[in-house]
Amino acid sequence: MQTCTRNGCGQSYEPAANNDMACQYHPGKPVFHEGLKGWTCCKPREHSFDDFLEIKGCQLGPHSSEPKHKDDPFKADLTKYDDVLPEPAAEPAAPPVATAATAAAAAAAAREPEAEIIDEDPAGVKVAAGAKCKRNGCTAAYEDEERSHGAGQCQFHPGRAVFHEGTKGWSCCKPRVTDFDEFMQIKGCQHGRHLFVGTRAPAAAQAQTEKCRRDFYQMANDVIVSVYAKKIHKDRSTVKFGAQAMDVHVEYGDKTYDETIELFAEIDPQASSFEVLSTKIEIKLAKKAPAQWPVLEKDTQ
Repeated sequence: MQTCTRNGCGQSYEPAANNDMACQYHPGKPVFHEGLKGWTCCKPREHSFDDFLEIKGCQLGPHSSEPKHKDDPFKADLTKYDDVLPEPAAEPAAPPVATAATAAAAAAAAREPEAEIIDEDPAGVKVAAGAKCKRNGCTAAYEDEERSHGAGQCQFHPGRAVFHEGTKGWSCCKPRVTDFDEFMQIKGCQHGRHLFVGTRAPAAAQAQTEKCRRDFYQMANDVIVSVYAKKIHKDRSTVKFGAQAMDVHVEYGDKTYDETIELFAEIDPQASSFEVLSTKIEIKLAKKAPAQWPVLEKDTQ
């Protein structure tokens, strides 16, 4: 069995059974812009990195096991520079200032971050042949219990993807790279059992968290951001401002939208504000310096 290296595929296949319709993949490159993630070869765009990885390929063709960096062994073996690039230095920032005193916002601020819980397959669970491991950084496919469900067989990342100032990596370990293909090859920093089924409900069912469309425009001293939603609960929706970030929490209907946005440049939290309208939240960011912002978010410049 070989593993396909085309973007969006990653399936295991028998070379003898490979054909021109076997692989559904993305021939283009990943593109990240204004918080959205997708591929240059097709239209779908997602906010979540996990959802981005689930975008179905837009082209059919034969599977390929050719390494993506076959002519550059340095790029193919990321273990050679696991600790070369340090994590971005944390800059001290002023604590976010709440502009709307609501009970929901106060409760959210008081909650401590929960420790990451690693999901596991239930004992004796039935797994379909060829099912792919769901853990970040692992591309293994299920063969049988002995070869696919043993302790330590999975090398994965327990953390989340982090994109910061043009670098890419995982929150659980140090390596940072600039190229997306290199990012996908960063070796997992933890060993455990493969996860083919899991016990958690889908994220959408757990929290009923939705994605809201947003856009922005600017003037000399302000940036105006609009977050669109219907049936917004004015008393339970809020925006909190920091020195160079804002936390947006919107409750509308029976759904919620939460996003922390790292801004392109510093703002004045005290002079910034927001207004809840019938179909959107309009956010006014007071620039600390009257300069043009080419983008809204820091990691898309």
